[in-house]
Amino acid sequence: MDVGTSHRSKPRASASCHPCRIRKVKCNRMSPCETCFTRGIQEECKYSAPNEDRQAIAQAEKITELRGKRNRLRELLAPHVAYRTSFDGPDEGTAAMEMVYSALRLGSENLVWRTVGRIRDGEDLRDLARDVARDRELEDES
Repeated sequence: MDVGTSHRSKPRASASCHPCRIRKVKCNRMSPCETCFTRGIQEECKYSAPNEDRQAIAQAEKITELRGKRNRLRELLAPHVAYRTSFDGPDEGTAAMEMVYSALRLGSENLVWRTVGRIRDGEDLRDLARDVARDRELEDES
């Protein structure tokens, strides 16, 4: 194996417009971007990456942002879930917690927000898990 070629990575597609890249400033990747609009150079706001590539990059960034939001919600919920399940039997509490966790991890955004609201309201975890299972089945059918 050639040492020179083993460490080369693919060049990353540039998602920022030309003026933002040259000035090394944040570009919101709109057309025209906010920075070029503010500077009054909308006509110079051009991208080297095709529109489809920029949309894919924007979607990947949105997914990363949503994952971060989900992780922050999990951190907020963890003490409440642990507190509620400490009063249950070991098997019942664990199964209920797994069901709720699965809904938070895999459920639709609507299901996640409903579940979070009910946890904040202090609802019994076993009742919540039963309803979450029913809601997930209804979502899978539609």
